[in-house]
Amino acid sequence: MGEGTVPQIKDLHNYINFKLEEAIVELNLATELLQRGYSRNASQKAFMAWKAVVSVLVSINLDKMPKDEKEKKWYNKIGFLAPTTGLNGIARRLEEIGYNDLIGINSLALKLHRYAYNGIYRGASDYADRKDAIEDLKVLIKKISEIIMTLGKDKEAKEIIVRLETIQS
Repeated sequence: MGEGTVPQIKDLHNYINFKLEEAIVELNLATELLQRGYSRNASQKAFMAWKAVVSVLVSINLDKMPKDEKEKKWYNKIGFLAPTTGLNGIARRLEEIGYNDLIGINSLALKLHRYAYNGIYRGASDYADRKDAIEDLKVLIKKISEIIMTLGKDKEAKEIIVRLETIQS
């Protein structure tokens, strides 16, 4: 599959594999950027990995996600992409069908997304200290990696966690 080529929802298996690989690449970039001191860029990469993982979870559970015909249409047309504006509702629904702690992980991912854009400016960011953002970023990367492990990518996720543990705050 070429760069920029995203499988359609009709090819669900390939789409799921594509998004899992995307999440792994984004997490590797996040750890590399964090290692180099680029916490805001790393936060955005971790956020993109989160969106990819949410997309995978939605796609795996596409038949369980919608509560009615209107939602079914939305999930099949847009929801499987895990749009940023829909992440809170999607995380809630994933918890309803049995996933744990996704609302908390999603909240953390959105905080770091705002940090990536706004830095540590009061009123525009959830962080007043860069070190707090970095510690939260490490937690997010680890949580996403743990989810990726449950999706069959143990080796890749463990490598990310090992690399993450070597990074100083």
